[in-house]
Amino acid sequence: MQGTKQIEREVVIHAPVQLVWGVLADATLLPKWVPAVQEVGACSLQGEGVGTVRSCDAELSGRSGVMVERCVEFTPMSRVAYVVEEETFGMRNMFDHYGFAINVAAVDPSRTRVTLETHYTPRNWMYTLMKEEDPGFRTTP
Repeated sequence: MQGTKQIEREVVIHAPVQLVWGVLADATLLPKWVPAVQEVGACSLQGEGVGTVRSCDAELSGRSGVMVERCVEFTPMSRVAYVVEEETFGMRNMFDHYGFAINVAAVDPSRTRVTLETHYTPRNWMYTLMKEEDPGFRTTP
């Protein structure tokens, strides 16, 4: 991941790590736990893994658009990371190397800690002042 980690959010989900990972690793389930994603239009590979490219129809701040994301890290039961290769919201005008990573770790057999990291490099000093709006997590897989 080339961008600087700008934001980190964490939530504990009352579900075992295997169940949480199963949801994270299935791109078709993305609209069920990411409020901004309306639909996953296409994935380049069956399943998930490094190199997978997916296209997501999304709504950000009341605006509809598309984000194309490429998987750059995939460690089963532990971490997955994506970089945004294309998008129609204008974020690439403000930020370089926009991407995100999700880390999972068992707290105990029935609870999982999920940490979301947002990475990007602001294009100029004005954009260094901006922080992404927190859309929150849906915590029921």
